[in-house]
Amino acid sequence: MRTPRLALRVVGFVAVLWMLLHCGSELVAAVPPAGWYDYSAYTDCRGQPEPALYDGGILKFGNSDDPDGYRTTETGVFSPAFVVYSLNKTTMYTFSCWVKLEGASAALITARLAPDNTGARCIATVLARSDCWAFVKGGFVLDWPTQTSVIFFQNADKTPMKITVASGSLQPFTTDQWAMHQQDTIRKRRKRVATIHVADPQGARVVGASVSVQQTTKDFPIGSAIASTILGNQAYQQWFVDRFNAAVFEDELKWYSTEPASGYLRFDVPDQMLAFVRSHRVMVRGHNIFWENQDATPRWVKNLTSPDDLRSAVNTRIQSLMTRYRGEFAHWDVNNEMLHYNFYEQRLGPNASMEFFSVAQDADPLATLFMNEYNVIETCDDPFSTVDTYVAKLKELRTGGAILEGIGLEGHFSKPNIPLMRAILDKLATLGLPIWFTEIDISNKFDAQTQAAYLEQVLREAYSHPAVSGVMLWTALHQSGCYQMCLTDWNLNNLPTGDVVDRLLNEWRTLQAGGLTDAHGAYSFSGYLGEYILTVSYNNRTTQSTFSLSPGDETRHINVQM
Repeated sequence: MRTPRLALRVVGFVAVLWMLLHCGSELVAAVPPAGWYDYSAYTDCRGQPEPALYDGGILKFGNSDDPDGYRTTETGVFSPAFVVYSLNKTTMYTFSCWVKLEGASAALITARLAPDNTGARCIATVLARSDCWAFVKGGFVLDWPTQTSVIFFQNADKTPMKITVASGSLQPFTTDQWAMHQQDTIRKRRKRVATIHVADPQGARVVGASVSVQQTTKDFPIGSAIASTILGNQAYQQWFVDRFNAAVFEDELKWYSTEPASGYLRFDVPDQMLAFVRSHRVMVRGHNIFWENQDATPRWVKNLTSPDDLRSAVNTRIQSLMTRYRGEFAHWDVNNEMLHYNFYEQRLGPNASMEFFSVAQDADPLATLFMNEYNVIETCDDPFSTVDTYVAKLKELRTGGAILEGIGLEGHFSKPNIPLMRAILDKLATLGLPIWFTEIDISNKFDAQTQAAYLEQVLREAYSHPAVSGVMLWTALHQSGCYQMCLTDWNLNNLPTGDVVDRLLNEWRTLQAGGLTDAHGAYSFSGYLGEYILTVSYNNRTTQSTFSLSPGDETRHINVQM
């Protein structure tokens, strides 16, 4: 095992000038070495830092006398820093290191990039401690080439703190390399090789038989939010089922919709929506049981001043909702956005969420129970929902006995930072839980073409990451528009975002494959996971059957007798 790279410590501002004059040649961005993206990540604190990923990449520090201090313009506080030269536009940079504190037991540390003395941006965060080393992983893409950039570290609340950094790495990937990594993961995780063996009744190989395979369903769930506007709208219904195999109700299951007044239960609309998705074999997520945001809480619930009355109301809510729909919804978002809001925990105590999960598990033991949160994957600028904060909350709930089996990432993106997005997924993947994008859209502050381009970036990264189990778009259609992003207009004419979705859905399926069996009586193909119809013809005889491609590394073998 290699020795971890030099631990960097805070020194004076003059040190940066020394580095600019003497160390530049060692830190110039170069063509990245051959190799693949490293999905390694850690969310446990360790006694010693691991070696640098990519052997440090383009960070080439020498001996222990190398200076490394940087005074931030925001606070005047010194920070460990990496100075790098000649970073390229559009290159995907993945950054990682290990961090340890001195003088404080724990703190949220932000790694920030200051290109050419312009405003600093967040490229990674970590919950660091003084008694062990914590792993930082993030990244960035530049909109313009830079001459000199500084990567520095600061306490998120900008108070002075001594920070030690080790095993730093900055690895560049071209956009072609990044896309190649995506395609390689898709080949390994979303597809599988199958071989059709054709023989006669005596077991002899049949050479030259015509084989045709057609995919009928897709294994990977890709869906969208729907609203009551889909009811009775046959054109919208057909448009939806032609594309998606998963759905989530936008507002119709939320407490303010199903019980607008105490004891006045209204399930007629979600019942009809459920009948629609069920009739088309579309899996559906339950969103949500509770929402910690006070503004999204029914008024009559907010007026319950007694904790006992509130506890009775929430228990009735769980029972009425989940008893009625037991076994119908594959997932439930149990307590929505609890990293940002605390309406219930403030009134019922810090264990309220654990109680919600426990009661929900008893009410519907077959449903997968999720946390669901925003600004975990979209940015690292939100101190309430950093990746480590999310991981810590997940671990806290599970340690407390909550049966929590899914990680929900809303995905309301502005301009996406794709290397950061992948790094955050890497860290969440260490928990071994299914990860779902639950509400993907792109801010409507962008024009239609930019919105579509950013959507394609996000969808390609989400679909190709090995830890992601499903993708949902937040694009329920209303006559007045959508929350942030629509795929079509009200007449179901595609917008640029809809063109992107249609193109990717066609790309990520086996439209049709076929050919003749070879000298061994076999025909092989690589297909996307899902169900297939197999047709084999030979000498005026035709046989038809079905098979499925499920996840697996080995070739799937199907035997056909003619």
